Amino acid sequence: MKVILNQDIKKLGKKGDVVEVAKGYARNYLLPKNLGIKATPKNILLAEKMQEKRQASIEENIELANSIKEGLADAKIVIAANSTDEGTLYAAISNDSIIEAIEKFSGYKIEEDQIAENSIKEIGLHNIAINLSGDVSFEVTLEIVPET
Repeated sequence: MKVILNQDIKKLGKKGDVVEVAKGYARNYLLPKNLGIKATPKNILLAEKMQEKRQASIEENIELANSIKEGLADAKIVIAANSTDEGTLYAAISNDSIIEAIEKFSGYKIEEDQIAENSIKEIGLHNIAINLSGDVSFEVTLEIVPET
């Protein structure tokens, strides 16, 4: 049975996609929970409009992500942290601290899920991977300095 998705469904498709599913799955799960609608000719036209909106949104997000990437390309992000005399931090630098520092030094707001996992536990320079969208990812240099 062909169904047009009303929402993104992991491992099935994105909003506006026309997908082929088992009749029981459509009747018992997708349609009652309003996750999809039957793929009639009229509804397929609606699906095409949804896909056009989604594509426009994706292009807009890529443009925004590229502008953030350019803005952060030369930025030097500095975080002061408590450390031992040998340069080992008492506590690892959290993603929240990184987000706060990026916003303070550059003005750009980054979400926590856009920063790759890291475990910064020493004073010095560290490269942090940031993935703003599927197509735009880059690294930011983060300097950890001893707190005075």
